[in-house]
Amino acid sequence: MIEEKDLREEKEEADGEKSGEREYMYDAFISYRHAPLDMYVAETLHKKLENFKIPKIADKEVKERGKRGIKRIFRDRDELPLAGNLSDPITEALASSEYLIVICSPRILESIWCQKEIETFIEMRGIENVFAVLIEGEPEDSFPKQLCAIKKEITQEDGTVKVEEIPLEPLAADVRGKNKAEINKKMKAEILRLVAPMIGCSYDDLK
Repeated sequence: MIEEKDLREEKEEADGEKSGEREYMYDAFISYRHAPLDMYVAETLHKKLENFKIPKIADKEVKERGKRGIKRIFRDRDELPLAGNLSDPITEALASSEYLIVICSPRILESIWCQKEIETFIEMRGIENVFAVLIEGEPEDSFPKQLCAIKKEITQEDGTVKVEEIPLEPLAADVRGKNKAEINKKMKAEILRLVAPMIGCSYDDLK
């Protein structure tokens, strides 16, 4: 099963909520490679995000900005087939997610499905709503190319249009550690880098 609840049931729940109260079914979609460490971080991050409590000192400010706490995260628990397109439930979940969180390790570069999830989400929502979580390796070896540059059309003086790649530095949380204990310790602090933009406040204010 992709989710504990059927996607159709969750969509009905979301559609039944008051207009403007909840625009997306999911606060974020976690994209990750189905390898032991990547899966562990994805699962741990999933739980931490859904259980995150906004500090009282920031709660009033968050509500004044019309934001809310984090309620629901999508994490696909199944490995996708080796060939074909993204499944309909995955595409629907991407379209129903406000943010995309990419678990970055050298292994994600080997996954055509993670690349497709990233590309599909950027087309739908824009790269500014994509966050990276570095769990292993160096950024240049672990960040998918889709997060490191965007293509932009530049009009030349003669009127011709040239497509250039503009380098980007993705918003990233660094949770690399020698073992799971170190990773968990770093995640406790670094999760604020993800939560802050999701609930509408600055990292410094939330910290």
